[in-house]
Amino acid sequence: MSGLSNYSRSQAERFQRHFALAGFGIGAQSKLLGSRAVVIGAGGLGAPILTYLTAAGVGAIDIIDHDVVDRTNLHRQVIHSEETIGQPKTSSAAAVMRGLHPEVEITEHQEAIDETNALRLIEPADIVVDGSDNFAARYVVSDACEIAGKPLVSGSILRYSGQVSLFWSRLPSGERGPTYRDLYPEAPDPGEVPTCAEAGVLGVLPGVVGSLMATEAIKFLAGIGEPLIGRVITYDALNSHFGEFRLRPDPAREPVTRMGSGEAPEARAAELLDAALPADTTPSAADTENSADIDFNPFTGEPKQADDLTPGEFRRAAADGKVGLILDVREPHEHQAGSIESAVNLPLMQLWHSEDPPAGMEGATEEAPVVVYCEHGIRSRQALAVLKQRFPQHPVKNLLGGYALWQQQ
Repeated sequence: MSGLSNYSRSQAERFQRHFALAGFGIGAQSKLLGSRAVVIGAGGLGAPILTYLTAAGVGAIDIIDHDVVDRTNLHRQVIHSEETIGQPKTSSAAAVMRGLHPEVEITEHQEAIDETNALRLIEPADIVVDGSDNFAARYVVSDACEIAGKPLVSGSILRYSGQVSLFWSRLPSGERGPTYRDLYPEAPDPGEVPTCAEAGVLGVLPGVVGSLMATEAIKFLAGIGEPLIGRVITYDALNSHFGEFRLRPDPAREPVTRMGSGEAPEARAAELLDAALPADTTPSAADTENSADIDFNPFTGEPKQADDLTPGEFRRAAADGKVGLILDVREPHEHQAGSIESAVNLPLMQLWHSEDPPAGMEGATEEAPVVVYCEHGIRSRQALAVLKQRFPQHPVKNLLGGYALWQQQ
């Protein structure tokens, strides 16, 4: 479908504003009508996602949710109503969607997504949009999309904050793209991070974050703009602040090739580095000898930033008493396998979901800042962005090249 003659009269009227939109027009609208989105979750995030994908004219939409509508949902899951309490969320949402745009093909899957069905459920998708509300589902969806090479718009919310990104393991260039496991390598232990039911969530927050997710999906399907690949947008509702940080694939992470294979191996960081890094990204002897003055991260190729400390700079500052809190944002088993002396372990996911500054951060000064590190300086740069956004009064630095480069000194 490419010309206006291929549109029904109601469609031609419906999409007039899109046709008139510079850079969009009939061509982009036709791409939307010919595409299929698979949406995980018909709850808080799913409500704006499903509504706007339907209104925008995505031709086919699959809804996956096993839950039923409850009154406690209604302050944020605005696609449902008092009349649909007790009904499956898939059918409640589908009824609203069909009323909004009857010509959209809607397929309901009243089931929970898991390792046994994920690949089947996402198989027809041109894009997957994950609005699920639990970590188990997010990892399953991410792993399935990585295996199948499907683009994935992912978002999450808690209390007053949210984040959005677009993950794609197989970029058109042939390069490996970032996935959810590059942001959060492993799921937290049960009870480590509270759920929305336990911690609460501002009712309007899913509307903001879900709308951003719908926007990214529409842009991608329509072929317009710059997709949110390799970037994560954060939103802090209390402070009316949007932030952004870069995300790259972790070169030490083994790609997920089968469902249930995504757990990081329980091995020392040096062993992971030797086994998983491509030969051309492993730091050379010359790199490590001169790393005190190195001006880039040898694991990612990114240049040294103003907020970075090289291992040499960090060692000198620590020896002079010019380092405050040392924060290790790796997973607990990584920290236990080897860490910098006096470092406090606070995994990135736990840091993200905490509203309070890490213990000891209050004493940080320009002369003795907080220093964050991870394995290769990837997660720590994300932690740096979160800490600077939420607690700008406390100086923070990032250890360039992370523990792996520091350990080689």
